[in-house]
Amino acid sequence: MDGRTVRLACVAACLAAGAAGCSRKQVQSPMDPVFPSGTQPLTGVPMSSAKKSFWGGGGSSAPPPGTPVEVVAEAPRKGPAAPETMVAFADVQLEAALDEKTPPSNREQLLDAARGSYQKALQRDPKNKQAMLGLARYYSRVNETGKSVEWYKKYLTEYPQDKDVAHEVAMAHARWKDWAGAVAWCEFALRIDPENLAVRKTMAFCYARDGKWEEGYRVMCEVMPEAQARYLMARVLEHQNQPEACRRQLQLALKADPNFADAREFLAELDGALVPAQTDLRQVEYRDPR
Repeated sequence: MDGRTVRLACVAACLAAGAAGCSRKQVQSPMDPVFPSGTQPLTGVPMSSAKKSFWGGGGSSAPPPGTPVEVVAEAPRKGPAAPETMVAFADVQLEAALDEKTPPSNREQLLDAARGSYQKALQRDPKNKQAMLGLARYYSRVNETGKSVEWYKKYLTEYPQDKDVAHEVAMAHARWKDWAGAVAWCEFALRIDPENLAVRKTMAFCYARDGKWEEGYRVMCEVMPEAQARYLMARVLEHQNQPEACRRQLQLALKADPNFADAREFLAELDGALVPAQTDLRQVEYRDPR
């Protein structure tokens, strides 16, 4: 072969030898120093040309016969997932199941998986806050109201001072249009935190939706000025298709505060809704009265 071929063969042989040397693994005891004896761990300072073996002999990489070899124990395998992790997976599965883009064929499977994850978390930790609340919210969102209330009660039995969850149960009853139940849970939440404004406001709305206007207005006035309270009562009445009672509340709101813009705009909107569509002046042809 020519000289170029010989050089290429030599380069290939050197690269192969280098790769083989780099791939050789060394085992070091945790108790040994980082740098074996005979080396100088300073950047830029050449290492000793006479390399000692890791085992204290010459240049051989293998230990002398009979030398005990330290065996590194395998890392312990991970156990079951923590309850918090199971709840996190269940939350994701529940949201995916209730997503309107999820095909119906996948929805039931995701719901079952979410419920199972909550239950497994409770099997590991029966008093886990996230798991108990997750299951209560799960049943609420799939409209199994009895089971939802059951789990909310279990949670509040273990954590009776959680006013936010007590308010959450009241809001759940409001979504179910159980206004009396919502008021009862608001009362429970107010026993925990008597000055909670958000709970009082929820109670006032639920009283009004239940047809108990005086109670609703009384509670509303405890947390806001009269004009705003009457304005919100007017909103409830309008939602219940009682325009005359709604208009009366707006008039009383403006009597209490003539500058209350929300009530004035709502009253104008309510009056404008009763004007026939054909009275749009832009569409009426002008005629000389003479």
